Amino acid sequence: MGLFAIRTAYFLSLWFAVVVAAFVLFHLVPVDPARTMLGPNASEEQVAAVRRDLGLDQPLSVQFARYITRTIVLDFGQSFVDRRPVLAEIQKRFVVSCALALEATLIISVYLLFIVGAGFNRKGARVGGFIDFICVSLPTLFAAILVALVAIAYYPYTRFSGALQGLQDWLYLIPPAFVLALYPMGVLGRIARIQIRDLSQAQYARSALAMGLSQARIRISYVLRNAMIPLLAAWGNQLPLLLTSTFVVELVFSVPGLGALLLRSVLERDLPMMEGIVIATSLFVLSIYLFLDLIYPLADPRIRRSHAK
Repeated sequence: MGLFAIRTAYFLSLWFAVVVAAFVLFHLVPVDPARTMLGPNASEEQVAAVRRDLGLDQPLSVQFARYITRTIVLDFGQSFVDRRPVLAEIQKRFVVSCALALEATLIISVYLLFIVGAGFNRKGARVGGFIDFICVSLPTLFAAILVALVAIAYYPYTRFSGALQGLQDWLYLIPPAFVLALYPMGVLGRIARIQIRDLSQAQYARSALAMGLSQARIRISYVLRNAMIPLLAAWGNQLPLLLTSTFVVELVFSVPGLGALLLRSVLERDLPMMEGIVIATSLFVLSIYLFLDLIYPLADPRIRRSHAK
């Protein structure tokens, strides 16, 4: 319980730093939100009235205090452009982006199962190495355009309702999820192959085989379990890249997720929407990092003993 509290406090402090940085950075942008809302033809009296309504005429310290108080409860206010509640819009788009990332994760998991099975076979390892090279070498934007062209020509599910309303929407997300999974597949597949090869030739694995343990038990209890730690660490490092690639893939495949919302808010200079997306995304990423950090000891008891000292 003590370890959980310490790690949670650490990640919350990181999130608070992101919240403060978002306020500072976005308020350094030379944009007048009131003028953005009303347009260039609005009078100065109208702009001043809107600035009072938004609280932008208050001192910066008062704005910061109000910003922190609202952000702690995930109240990001309303869009400067169309007055939509920012949190509701982020939640709607976040579900779509999470579904895309979930399908990509399933594709990566299936590929890792293939790599694990092929890693104990020399010929299968060579095939997996070639696939890893292709996955890592393809730029995400180029792969997205190529897969999108193939999907338009041959894939039957090319319409998305705008929300996850049925099986057809999930099937529509398979091509973009495949593109999103390519680079993590290459990185994690290579790590898995190297770990399986090295651990299979380790002295303790050979000793266990000499003691009469079966190949299946050695692979599961000794090889795969020890390979989990670097795989989990590598997967954690892929999370920011996965989210960044999600924005690119969503734009190419016209998926109404956070990527499209972020691009529109940047073009419209919608500061509350941009702040909400950055803060919500950072909270999600840090929560996954916290989860991975807490399950490391389950994969390797040595980490649990080191924390206990």
